[in-house]
Amino acid sequence: MQELEFYHNPVLLSECLEYLNILPEGVYADCTLGGAGHSSAIAEKLLPEGTLHCFDRDPEAIAFASRRLENAKPKIVFHPVPFGELGSEIETGTLDGVLYDLGISSRQVDSSERGFTFAGNFPLDLRMDTREEKNAQDWLRETSVESMAEAFRKNADLDRSMKLANRLKIMLAEKSEAVIAEDIRGVALSVYPERRQEIPGILARIFQAIRMEVNQELNEIEKSLNACAKCLKPGGRLVVISYHSVEDRCVKNTLALLERDCICPERLPICACGSNHRQFKKVLRKPLVPSQKEIAENSRSRSAKLRVYEKV
Repeated sequence: MQELEFYHNPVLLSECLEYLNILPEGVYADCTLGGAGHSSAIAEKLLPEGTLHCFDRDPEAIAFASRRLENAKPKIVFHPVPFGELGSEIETGTLDGVLYDLGISSRQVDSSERGFTFAGNFPLDLRMDTREEKNAQDWLRETSVESMAEAFRKNADLDRSMKLANRLKIMLAEKSEAVIAEDIRGVALSVYPERRQEIPGILARIFQAIRMEVNQELNEIEKSLNACAKCLKPGGRLVVISYHSVEDRCVKNTLALLERDCICPERLPICACGSNHRQFKKVLRKPLVPSQKEIAENSRSRSAKLRVYEKV
């Protein structure tokens, strides 16, 4: 691990701090610790009486952030588990704010040997937690054509997903050694021959779809956001940054259910649940996006959307 340096510039940092409404003695959770860019800024606003819970399933991120936050004023509690475990790690009604900066960190992308990027020819891995038993190689070989095609549709909005899955399975049947990025590139070119100029973007979406299945990312988001409804105090803030439509749709749809007063099935002619089940209200009617200045300084922020909710 290199000397202390940023994994990346934290995206929409000032907006996150503003909408978290940080109380100096409050209790907060950064559910996507990464290089501790957001966590460091939150910690600076907390007194020694405050607490910051930091979640990341990547051991490398925990090790890096532990060093970066070792002199922080507030109490820092590291949780080396998926953020879907929020509800089992944090007591009910104890948090003043929760932050999510979804997706993978720039350091994971830039470290080709982790197998997160198609820029190198290392074996595909795509595990956020390298202690997990199954990686992308296992998923590709064990998943049915139908399930693989569905993952490409669901996680990356890819067209020709069945053809892509079929071609990948043919390639896998002919290849006994580990799959590398060039193998995926060859399959993509065979499925989208007239879109050669778009292949880098298509590859990014293929890798995204596989990664999200390997790490069960949508399930983790849904599980964790539901846990937020229990862990946050009334008036506590939930701030979520997403980077692509699939993540953002999952966030929006999950929280839309938690914004409902009535949870009765639509077929019921009248409400039977008491119509008092609302957990969150929107603070912002529309998501915030980075300024042109921020995008110019940090190109990886260009697709970011920030949504803010408050526990009722």
